[in-house]
Amino acid sequence: MTALSYLVQNKIPHGQIEVCFSPDEETGHGMDNVPLNLIKSKYAYTVDGGHIGELETECFNAFKSEIEFTGVSTHTGSARGKLVNAITMASNFVTNLPRQQAPETTMGFEGFYAPMNIEGSIESAKVTLFLRDFESEGMERRKSLVESLARVTAESFGGKAKVTHTQQYLNMKNGFKERPDVIEKLVAAYRAAEVEPVFTPIRGGTDGSRLTEMGIPCPNIFTGGHNYHSRTEWASLEQMEKATEVLIYLCRNK
Repeated sequence: MTALSYLVQNKIPHGQIEVCFSPDEETGHGMDNVPLNLIKSKYAYTVDGGHIGELETECFNAFKSEIEFTGVSTHTGSARGKLVNAITMASNFVTNLPRQQAPETTMGFEGFYAPMNIEGSIESAKVTLFLRDFESEGMERRKSLVESLARVTAESFGGKAKVTHTQQYLNMKNGFKERPDVIEKLVAAYRAAEVEPVFTPIRGGTDGSRLTEMGIPCPNIFTGGHNYHSRTEWASLEQMEKATEVLIYLCRNK
């Protein structure tokens, strides 16, 4: 908003600029109802990054897996040979996920399995799992492992398992192969603001990931935010100012 105000107040020449504010970005649904028919821009930029200099042009492929375990309920006092505990199945499934492929044990271009929620009862329990991988082939292997582990877990306890995979977003790097100029313009704006671009993968996603899928290439600009999704999340005013400068130069270059 400061960049837009500066452009208007100082009557800086620029091309047409469209600005979108999207809700529900953190749930992966920020772009679900964006009226693409109203957007004239051929490319875009999200302002949703972290440390100064970060310029992000690729991200995870992201899927949500929901694993439903079905057991058999009976009185616990006479349960021997009859009870099949869905809670135990769900817990066993999570315990057997690859320990060294969890969010807390990976970095860089390493993908992971992230248990997000377990709920249910003896008769029925559900695990919600986030799968992340930078490569499509890697994602298919992860989905296959989840299916196999769920099946083996259910069979070992005498219960049943159902797995549902839902795509959340895809790696946006392929969206720039035919439009390298979108990144080149941003690099020029960084350097005009005396910020050296640092290309880092997003270990997550942005609305730009979805927008790129939808045909509008959209790399991501730093904001000066740090410790995201923690109780000590904070933003650097100086880095936010530099992000503002980048946006101003970016608009000037159009």
